[in-house]
Amino acid sequence: MSKLIEENLDTSIPNTIKNLKLKSAYDYLNQISFTVDGTSNKTIELLSDDAICLLGNSRMTNLMLTKIAVHCLMPKKYGGFRSSKVFVLDAGNCADVYQFVDFMKQYGLNIKKNLKRIMISRVFTVYQLTHFLKYELPRTIHDYRINIVIIPDLLAMFFQEAQMDVDEVNFLITEIADILKVITREGNLLLITSLSFDNNKLSPLVIDLGNRIVKIFNKCVAIDKNKTNDKFKMLMQQKQGADYVTTKKYSSLTAEDVLTVIRR
Repeated sequence: MSKLIEENLDTSIPNTIKNLKLKSAYDYLNQISFTVDGTSNKTIELLSDDAICLLGNSRMTNLMLTKIAVHCLMPKKYGGFRSSKVFVLDAGNCADVYQFVDFMKQYGLNIKKNLKRIMISRVFTVYQLTHFLKYELPRTIHDYRINIVIIPDLLAMFFQEAQMDVDEVNFLITEIADILKVITREGNLLLITSLSFDNNKLSPLVIDLGNRIVKIFNKCVAIDKNKTNDKFKMLMQQKQGADYVTTKKYSSLTAEDVLTVIRR
């Protein structure tokens, strides 16, 4: 996975200065600070119109994705977004409702009330995924007033479809990328996805697919397995113009850090 991270997360500074994207003070009033384990060096700042990609170990990225979603459901005065409604498009058949419940208990939320604020739809083929993103998702966002869209394991089915024609894969990924660009350009919801890369020996095709998706998002969190122990390394990056710059350098992370909510 490190090769994919290195190819996408450029730390070039000159272009960054030229292409700074400005936000108003109002934008920053409506943001959350998601702290992974209670320490400031593992805090992810999220605006209500951000697009964030969690990249790396499948279990860790999807746990963090779930935890962020529940954190957003918190009342505004406790660090959540105002009137949040979440839609989960489960592209990897990995959305865990029980994990949503566990985080809600830890955050002290009303479980029944907040589960009703989360809608989940599963797709089982890459064609269903592409169709849903293109035709059903805009309607769902409008009809149910969704302001947080979560797509776990966006590319999982592409990696599983070993016999798919490369040209067909490229066509579908182009369609998906174009749809995500429209969503991020309109900027009226928080978009979160995860790309799972559990194997360090990634094929050129997998790297290319990952590259094409990651560059759409303005924030990226890479979670890589530590080679010497059972911990993970987390790197937070943010796009300024065409480049990614490091906002938080590699820090140590464990599964327990993500599974446990530390309430202040």
